[in-house]
Amino acid sequence: MRNEHTLRRFDDGSVTERPPGAPTPRTGSNRCSPGAADGVREVMQLSYAGRSLEPAMPVALHATVTSRRGRSLSVRVRGLLRNPGLADHLAAAGIDPRQIRLDTGTVRIGATPQRDAEYWMRWLSAQVDAHSATAGREPATGARSPVEARPPPSPARRVPRPPAPAGGARLDAPGNAVPTPHCVPIDRLLAAVGGQAPIDVARGLTSEDARARLQRDGPNEIRDVTGRSAVEILAGQFRSVPVALLGGSGALALATRAFADAGAIGAVLAANAALGFATERQAEETVSSLRKLGPRQGSVLRDGVVVTIDACEVVVGDVLVLEPGHPVPADARVVESHRLAANEAALTGESLPVRKAPVESLPEDTPLGERRNMVFLGTVVSGGAGRAVVVATAERAALGRIRQLAQGAEAPETQLQQELDTLGRRLALGAAAACVGVFALGALRGRPLLPLLRTAVSLGVAAIPEGLPTVATSLLASSVRSLQQRQVYARRLDAIENLGAVDTVCFDKTGTLTQNRMSVASLTVGTDLVVLGDGQPAPVIPQAWQRVAVLCNSVERSDGDAAGPWEGSSTEIALLEFALAQGADYDQLRRSHPLLGVRHRSEHHPYMVTLHDSAQSGLLVAVKGRPDEVLARCETWFDGRRAQALKPVLRRRLLKLNEAMAERGDRVLALAFRQHPDRNFGDTAGLCWLGMVGLADPLRPDLPQMVQRFRAAGIRPMMITGDQPGTARAVAERIGLDGEHPLLDAAQMPESAELIGDAVESAHGFARTSPGMKLEIVRALQQRGHVVAMTGDGINDGPALKAADVGVAMGVTGTDFAHAMSDLVLRDDHPAAMLAAIEQGRTAFVNVRKSVRYLVSTNLSELAATTVATAIGMPEPFDPLALLWTNIATDIWPAIALGLEPPEPGILERPPVSLHGGLLDRREWAAVATDAGTMTLAALASFGYGLARYGAGPRARTMAFMTLTSSQLLFALAMRSSRPLRAGGLAPNPALRRAVGWTLAAQAGTVLLPFARRVLRTTPLGAMDVLVVLSTAAMPLAARELLKERGA
Repeated sequence: MRNEHTLRRFDDGSVTERPPGAPTPRTGSNRCSPGAADGVREVMQLSYAGRSLEPAMPVALHATVTSRRGRSLSVRVRGLLRNPGLADHLAAAGIDPRQIRLDTGTVRIGATPQRDAEYWMRWLSAQVDAHSATAGREPATGARSPVEARPPPSPARRVPRPPAPAGGARLDAPGNAVPTPHCVPIDRLLAAVGGQAPIDVARGLTSEDARARLQRDGPNEIRDVTGRSAVEILAGQFRSVPVALLGGSGALALATRAFADAGAIGAVLAANAALGFATERQAEETVSSLRKLGPRQGSVLRDGVVVTIDACEVVVGDVLVLEPGHPVPADARVVESHRLAANEAALTGESLPVRKAPVESLPEDTPLGERRNMVFLGTVVSGGAGRAVVVATAERAALGRIRQLAQGAEAPETQLQQELDTLGRRLALGAAAACVGVFALGALRGRPLLPLLRTAVSLGVAAIPEGLPTVATSLLASSVRSLQQRQVYARRLDAIENLGAVDTVCFDKTGTLTQNRMSVASLTVGTDLVVLGDGQPAPVIPQAWQRVAVLCNSVERSDGDAAGPWEGSSTEIALLEFALAQGADYDQLRRSHPLLGVRHRSEHHPYMVTLHDSAQSGLLVAVKGRPDEVLARCETWFDGRRAQALKPVLRRRLLKLNEAMAERGDRVLALAFRQHPDRNFGDTAGLCWLGMVGLADPLRPDLPQMVQRFRAAGIRPMMITGDQPGTARAVAERIGLDGEHPLLDAAQMPESAELIGDAVESAHGFARTSPGMKLEIVRALQQRGHVVAMTGDGINDGPALKAADVGVAMGVTGTDFAHAMSDLVLRDDHPAAMLAAIEQGRTAFVNVRKSVRYLVSTNLSELAATTVATAIGMPEPFDPLALLWTNIATDIWPAIALGLEPPEPGILERPPVSLHGGLLDRREWAAVATDAGTMTLAALASFGYGLARYGAGPRARTMAFMTLTSSQLLFALAMRSSRPLRAGGLAPNPALRRAVGWTLAAQAGTVLLPFARRVLRTTPLGAMDVLVVLSTAAMPLAARELLKERGA
């Protein structure tokens, strides 16, 4: 028997989807039946025990206190372990969500004399029972308490009233009645959120009721997640150990009345803070300029009239009027729909529109992206129309919970920060020991104590590299400016540090690897599959194909404007735009084929049928839908010229083509038609097959090459997406991610970093990930020792972006929330720009290491020269102010210039930089000791010559001062590379040439200018003295170059 279906003409082509048994829209006179009302009252009494005047029933204990700290209680709640539904219920009942731990199944609560531990155990137990009753199941059997539960209270004792939540909202608010609204029958939900009477979806709330709810629950606003304030940025410049050590040295200088030293240290601290503040503030303002202000209004029913109000005035119980292009202002349960679809890419990562319908109820554990009877705050209506009853606003909406999750996530401290702090502490301890030793030796030799103390303080200041924080800040700031020229905006300086060490990159799919828009990716021409892309022109499309693509389509112009944008589902818009690009005339086809009727596709009817009046052939039946269903209704196929019989062999061939297109990750639709002389009905059997079209969110260009470059750089690329496994797997194959490792379904895995550690090491990607799961994947990688970069553009990516070592957001398609949670923003949205950022990060890392080695070597030489001279009984070789001059002159400018070395060739072919062996490993510490020793020897040799010729006095100290300072400046040239300078091949570094040249000129001025001689207590030098200074100053540079030649 032939499989056929007869479609009769509709007056307006509209249909309202409503599940079997769902309630019809209520009017003011419609009420629940007595039995239904009793059931609603029973649910309300369970949810809000103590609200009724009658004594509550005894409550079994489901909570036990596991620990106490003062008045703070840690309470284990039965069924809370990894149960987000119960967590939502407790949060809706007034518990601070930040105090709910799903990983341990506990809640932290503050006890009072009036609300003691027993009170809270009974109240939490009542909430468990209420949650179980609302969800229509027995109480959850989560982790059992190790403590025996107490016996239930007597019937005469009331169940405690729930506490009032923060913000003034009361717990008896109707909006808090059903924390899992997608799994509650519509009748019960309308009654629960309505309070005293069920919500009337035909009239909505009254204005008076809406005002009362707004006053009680507060505005529908989520705390703005903006960038850091100016105060936060400035305070961040003073939180490193080197800065703290400099501050301590300045305080010590003030205490010993060494005001010049204190002033110099203060100037260094101010310059460092100003540079870091200016750079980070500029980056913050640049990223802020990328933020897009979203719509702030919504349409609701009030007193039976559709009104447009500010989104912050939407309250629980409002009936939303959903229309294409309008943002959804709150979480709401769909009660009516007409081809309703929502774009939830920002919330779930799914690029395809999600069809919405008033499904009676869904299982409680239905993932967020599959709740077809819900619309969510932060999403946009992409097609159709409908009505929905608000069930959650502000922080209690899904978007609010995701933001709370992000606020609890913190990126770990960078390796460079840790190493600089460790180095600073070691230098401080060494300097303190040396200063105490110098002071003790001097005191034993009978030197005056106050001058000796000032010398020891100056020595301590000299031993701490003033340039250490400034060099790191200025170098990272320079890297930030360099990245801005490449359209990459860094919001934090420490992001540059982490970029060099990144060994794992996690890519979100939608909006990052793809362009977050639908387009035609493939189609069949006869029996051949044509894959479009890479500039390949589309094949010639028959007019019959174009006609069905245009007519069997519900897309319309916005507001009827002939030049306005298209409104409808993204798949239908993509199909229509493709047909228009092939030469179809939209207006002419619509005029010559007036619409007579339409039947939209549904779950049980997976194809769309439209009937059109055709002047040439009578009735045109146009069909578009699932290929196997459409093919079953076809008897012929169109080969481009005429219709031919559709034989079984060809049917099998077409079905295999369908499978091939689906394996590519395309959404496949089939097109067919039939012309019939009778205009009274349309027969969907006996159709003529036109072909199939595959639609997909197109990948960004050059992704396979990008993946190869990441791997060549020693970086492991991964994909983490909320999309379905099949789509994710197809994308992974096309970009080259499908290697020996599998792609895992995250929905089947525990949401715990501790339990998925092995999986993250073996997988190349994860599909169907929730925002919480993305966060746990990043944490699991970090726990395994990886430095993780996470890319994303949506709200659902926010928690993972913040927790990653480097969070990277898309600049154009990225949401404000993603921008605020990220460290880097890519202006052009292509993830390949990360390679330039990683190259810059590695270069910065290598240059910081060069600068640090230079600073430590030169500062140790100052400390060693003074200590050795005191130990062997020589006079003091340096005046305290001269020693401070040497420290400042050689620390900051040359070290900064060293940090500006151009990238070394092939830096992206090397493994990621690592500090597991420390900022300076053992070999480098040995080199530091050698270099510091040669500079110490050079200074003391010059000083010894002066002592022998002129005796103890200003002339000998001047020679030691000139030799030490000049040798440090020349030594900076040796630090440019580990290769000998005479080997060549290094890119020029004009900054270092200027730094060394001008500082040497300033050093010469300290003995040539009378004012400088008076301040630093120097004297002019003769020709022989200058020759001795120059020869001894060149010794460290010559020694280091000789060691390079020998490979030491």
